Amino acid sequence: MTKKIYDQLKPLVNQNDLFDIQDNGIVIFGGNGKMGQQFAITLAASGANVIIADLAFDDSFFSLCSSDIQKKIHFFECDVSNETEISMVIEKTTSEFGGIDSLIYNVMAKPKGYYKKLDSYSLECWNKVMDANLSGAFLAVKELLNQISSLENKEKGTSIILTSSTYGVSGPDQRIYDGCNMESNIYTQDDPLCTPLSYSASKSALIGMVKYLASSLGKHNVRVNALVPGGIFDGQDESFHQAYVDRVPLERMATMSDYNGAILFLCSQASRYMTGANLVIDGGWTCR
Repeated sequence: MTKKIYDQLKPLVNQNDLFDIQDNGIVIFGGNGKMGQQFAITLAASGANVIIADLAFDDSFFSLCSSDIQKKIHFFECDVSNETEISMVIEKTTSEFGGIDSLIYNVMAKPKGYYKKLDSYSLECWNKVMDANLSGAFLAVKELLNQISSLENKEKGTSIILTSSTYGVSGPDQRIYDGCNMESNIYTQDDPLCTPLSYSASKSALIGMVKYLASSLGKHNVRVNALVPGGIFDGQDESFHQAYVDRVPLERMATMSDYNGAILFLCSQASRYMTGANLVIDGGWTCR
């Protein structure tokens, strides 16, 4: 019986064996963001059927894609704070594409008041961040598991990827925001750029969720891992950018496409023996 388990595992030798995701069904919750769009392009270019589940869909990034890639990317409207809508996305993906091979939860909410200081942070804003960043991940995983009728018989298994952050594994260095003001915040001009507690708390909690799910679902050939990205250059204030870069051994922030290789790895058989792990890609930010 033991030998049979190993005999059933296909040797992973060439690129096609390692990274073949042809016709896989992959759902990206929060896929309309800049990083999510990059994920969608990379995975669709590798042959997967990619479903972007988000509040809205901006197809302007299609200008970066060939028509063949565009045909592999689909949009389902979804509010991740609504369990019914999450369930509908899972059901539609399963019925239209024969199942879900990978689920990526890539949500980062920034409701009004998100950048407020802790002593003036509202409970309403806190709850909205937690609902989107954390509770939505719980609902998505729960609904996915309800749709998988025979986990043990799924030969290639299922990959669940939760996007955390370096601030989910280490505390933010708030000194990098010292030169920031309201006018230079490219995301809102209500408050200066910062990392709020709601972000760190929710992204840390996702890592705890990864460990729990990985230890519980491994017997069903369901792998659960966290992608832990560092900061991405997005045209932020120069004082912030320089302060950030000064802390990074590679001496730059990430670009939007720097995580595409990681997402392909996590969705493919190349990572088939990896679960419960934090894949940290941060230019060395957390190494010291």
